[in-house]
Amino acid sequence: MIGSLDFDFSSSAISQDRKEKAMVCSPEQCLRSEKEGRGLKNALTLSALCLVFSLPACAQNRANVTIDLGKVVNVLTETSLGLPVVTSDENSFSEAGIANLRAAGITSVRYPGNRGVPDLYHWSTNTTSHYSGGDVPYVAPKSNIANLALLAEKLGQAVMVVNYGSNLEGTGGGESAEAAALVAYTNGHAGDTRALGKDSAGKDWRTVGDWASIRGQAPLAVDDGLNFLRIQHPNPFAFKLWQVGDEVYNNGYYGGDHTGNPDLHGAVPSSPKDLGKLKGNAKLSPAAYAANFKQFAQAMKDVDPAILVGAAFAFPPDPDPNNHTWVPDWNKEVLKGACANLDFVTLDWNLQYLLSPDYKTLDEASLLANQGYNQTPLIDQVVSRMLDDYKRSCPAGHVPRLAFAPAAVAAWPKVEHPLVKGLWVADFYAMLIESGSANINWNEMYGDSMLSADRKTAGAVYFGLQMLHAVIHSPGDALVDTRSSTKLVAAHASHRRDGFVGLMLINKDPQNAATVTVTFKNGTLGSTGKRIDCVSGPSGAGAKLAVSPFSAPSEEFTVTVPAYAITDILLPDHK
Repeated sequence: MIGSLDFDFSSSAISQDRKEKAMVCSPEQCLRSEKEGRGLKNALTLSALCLVFSLPACAQNRANVTIDLGKVVNVLTETSLGLPVVTSDENSFSEAGIANLRAAGITSVRYPGNRGVPDLYHWSTNTTSHYSGGDVPYVAPKSNIANLALLAEKLGQAVMVVNYGSNLEGTGGGESAEAAALVAYTNGHAGDTRALGKDSAGKDWRTVGDWASIRGQAPLAVDDGLNFLRIQHPNPFAFKLWQVGDEVYNNGYYGGDHTGNPDLHGAVPSSPKDLGKLKGNAKLSPAAYAANFKQFAQAMKDVDPAILVGAAFAFPPDPDPNNHTWVPDWNKEVLKGACANLDFVTLDWNLQYLLSPDYKTLDEASLLANQGYNQTPLIDQVVSRMLDDYKRSCPAGHVPRLAFAPAAVAAWPKVEHPLVKGLWVADFYAMLIESGSANINWNEMYGDSMLSADRKTAGAVYFGLQMLHAVIHSPGDALVDTRSSTKLVAAHASHRRDGFVGLMLINKDPQNAATVTVTFKNGTLGSTGKRIDCVSGPSGAGAKLAVSPFSAPSEEFTVTVPAYAITDILLPDHK
């Protein structure tokens, strides 16, 4: 079975002055913090890494890491870290996995998964649309919204992706009334008599209170088809993040290479192959999506004004948007038509999007570098591009936050050491949280990189998330300003709400240990804490965690981090 580490300490609550400092930056500040280099301190270039690796005489690297406990960069939230829950995998809905997910710091789930399925799936019938000639994605019997809501409640939160692509009959595009009814089911109150109205096919979606009442009822003796929604849960779930459609730019508008996401707002195709024939269809355009998005957002917020509504965006093109032909105007046109209604935008982070033309040479060094075109750090490119787009198209001062679904590693990098993906996810996800990202999802819940289906083994990404979870342990924990003198050692630090300070050191050198001198400012640390090491398992397979006591004689001490490993230090803060 997978071991579970207890990273909690018994301690008095965080001091009041620390609580006041531990606040989330504004969206624009969060994004700009990356552009100005705060979150890029750990990025390295491939040439620098190769240079270091070419020096065999160097048996150990040295680094100086400085942590300023008085400078809060950002704060972990309930929606920061998540995983997809897919309708085809009933195992994903099982409460048996909750303890494992919590041990990795997962506090949100994305439903119904990624890519294609959200825009065919209908929550009120637990079925998917079958347009003429189209494939019907499998939906497991227990993979329904009610079971998802109960799972999400036990973890913390959910990111709900509403069906933009298809109506119940599979004869046209998604309906805003259906999306509003889903908000009513999860977030509504039984006494709310507001009508949701009829959709374009004439279906009456009743009132907010009708759906909320069904949620609170016990199953009927004779099932009317809605018993799976009756879970005796009268209190709203209050899910916060709602996305309209998934990867809608792959709806055929840009031709045959962009047909992975059915969108029946245009002519209903006779087969999936015909999606490519819809190129240039105005009803599938980014302008049409923007106009429809505003209707969805308004209908959903009429039910619950507290929710945040986001849109599916294409990854910012590289290197020059004026010369790039891959969905070149999607983001610009959606922002132009709907930015005032956008609370966040969701990007699909995949390394090949911003790599130079010889992307197939991606190896462990360049993977850990998080670098893109011309060896410019990927985060810097993405944030800069999004800020520029916001400045051109959004109302003054309105800066939608970023979300990532998924943020993952491409399948083709030459990764020889299994733990490398764990190093990547621990470092990169920390940077994304520092940047103020609303939500970050890996691309699978059960699989080689995360958990086995029987939950007896775990992959490198799972261990990387565990190490991140040790440092930023609970929603409200603050990431603080942390700087490393070398790009071979990434460093991230936090002030946890329980009054403890966490430090994560990531050695990106596969050959040499790193001797790290750590200096804390603006805080007084206790001398006794814990050290957690994540290193490769026997014969390079998998990973293993080891917990040991740690003593710090003062606010400056030295730590040795093994090659290709993550070391966490946890100490009480006496301030």
